[in-house]
Amino acid sequence: MKKILLSATISLFGLGLTAQVAENSVLQVKSANVQIGFYSGNSAVSNLSDFQKLAPNSTFQELDIVGFRAQNSFYGSSGQTFSVNLVFDKPTSETLSRLNTEFRFGVSYQQADIFYLSYGKTNRYRVDTLTSSRSGEQTFIDSVYSQDYNLSYTQRHVMVDADVVISTNPNKRWKFYGGVGLSLGLSVAPYTTISYDTRSNVEEQDRSNNGFNSDFEYENTEERFRNDGGFFGRVYLPIGVDFRVGKRKESLKKYHLFSESRPSLTFQSVPELNMISTTANVTSFGLRYDF
Repeated sequence: MKKILLSATISLFGLGLTAQVAENSVLQVKSANVQIGFYSGNSAVSNLSDFQKLAPNSTFQELDIVGFRAQNSFYGSSGQTFSVNLVFDKPTSETLSRLNTEFRFGVSYQQADIFYLSYGKTNRYRVDTLTSSRSGEQTFIDSVYSQDYNLSYTQRHVMVDADVVISTNPNKRWKFYGGVGLSLGLSVAPYTTISYDTRSNVEEQDRSNNGFNSDFEYENTEERFRNDGGFFGRVYLPIGVDFRVGKRKESLKKYHLFSESRPSLTFQSVPELNMISTTANVTSFGLRYDF
């Protein structure tokens, strides 16, 4: 978090210098913002042959999951996002209308699981049955052994964003906005992870399903493989609400807090496979400063 805040401070300082030299351009720099948020989306449909191409040197084999059950094949992924933007508008001496158009350009970063597969198997063995000498109630003691294979392919995206948004009157303390945008970038150091987990425990349970677990043991082994980077792009709809911090004090009127959502259609190349597309959403919170 400290690194993110330091990067945000440096970025805002650089954006402020840019604003000084852009005053005479067709579009004038109006403000800058920093956003921190969360990415959420669905992984693309995949199969074992995809992971055999992504991790050809893995010790994992298809025979390892004979008797296993597929689970969570359509997986929701999440991760942290970060972006810095400059906000432009057209110089005008006219009174602001109820609707106001702004152009935003910036850079952003996010991480996402593109593919995900999971297979599991649980074996349960009855090892003893205890009977109460007073009530005759029985307690069943089982040995439970579970195995899971989890396969994922992860990309980190660094991209340039450009969008146009239309907002309600910016002279108001609260304003709402919406628009359309485009991001173009690259996946940086993508990787494939294959993990194998085992869990064992003793489970005691009566006929009323009251029970507890004991003697819990867990083991994990993991393989990770570096993959080739590729192209990333998305079309998104920025939708948000903005709140001006200051009400009377002029210096505070320059600061805004905002929340934004970006439902997106993404396109990413996986060099070992092909081009894929998924739907996603980025929900963020940010700080905006008006020059």
